[in-house]
Amino acid sequence: MSDHPNIILINCDDLGYGDLGCYGSPRNHTPHIDRLAAEGKRFTDFYMASPVCSPSRAAMMTGCYPPRIGFGSFHGKVVLFPGDNIGLSDRETTVASQLKKAGYVTKIIGKWHCGDQPEFLPTRHGFDAYFGIPYSNDMGRQSDRPNRPPLPLLRNETVIQAQPDQRGITERYTDEALQFLEENQRRPFFLYLAHMYVHVPLFVPKQFLESSRNGAYGGAVECIDWSLGVLMDRLKALGIDENTLVIFTSDNGSRAQGEGGSNDPCRGTKQETWEGGQRVPCIMRWPKKISPGTQSDAVVSAMDFFPTLSRLTNVSLPADRIIDGFDIGELMTGENA
Repeated sequence: MSDHPNIILINCDDLGYGDLGCYGSPRNHTPHIDRLAAEGKRFTDFYMASPVCSPSRAAMMTGCYPPRIGFGSFHGKVVLFPGDNIGLSDRETTVASQLKKAGYVTKIIGKWHCGDQPEFLPTRHGFDAYFGIPYSNDMGRQSDRPNRPPLPLLRNETVIQAQPDQRGITERYTDEALQFLEENQRRPFFLYLAHMYVHVPLFVPKQFLESSRNGAYGGAVECIDWSLGVLMDRLKALGIDENTLVIFTSDNGSRAQGEGGSNDPCRGTKQETWEGGQRVPCIMRWPKKISPGTQSDAVVSAMDFFPTLSRLTNVSLPADRIIDGFDIGELMTGENA
């Protein structure tokens, strides 16, 4: 068995800086996420490379500023849309591609949003398997947009369901993640779990809607929290908890500031380059290496994941390109880095 840690990267959609209890939220009940912070390190000054999803996610996967990888704009739009003939180039190297070189089994569950045509899908970018909706959950057929193509749920590169019930998506994603943990508990794995929540429209299961103190938005946040709790319990049950690095973050700030969502105390929202658009929560937990209850106020970025995880697994960085992120391994595991 390899000494390399298992890695789980959990990326929420439009979750704001002030949406979690451990980041000051008085409205949303997030006990499992708060415990993750108490058992690991909380980053107070963590930034995404963009305040919108496609460039933010591609930058996180490649370690590069969006314009460097052709993600500055998309036919004049700020994100990719279904059927676009552009996406993440096959010339780019992702975190998953790097970890494959170290012998990891890799899977993405959830939102990709780096291109939905076959040549741009995650299975062409270092992921062994994919289960999820390839772009935002509002880009399918809706009551006010009945002529749009139905929202596709993919397994690898095949649509297995059209217009799935979004109330059940988070549970399906969580079940898929649990199966992945069970199947790969004896080898190093990289799981990228990209939640649908809290992107609108918000379709929330009844139990979370009823328990929420903050309407549908709070119910969606609580559903994310429930999912994390289930995953953490399974890691412990499998005996792989100590050597699993869990990273929890969001692709950009909340668009619902004042309407359930919160970027407090930051100014601005999603789609804006004020702090509220790009400064998001980031928690890292790895019992074997990260001291519990620690915090860092260093300015760090999602682009840092690429070089950090590469060095952590002894994989050389590509020599034929500029990587804009930095190795923050010492910040992650050190007390006074």
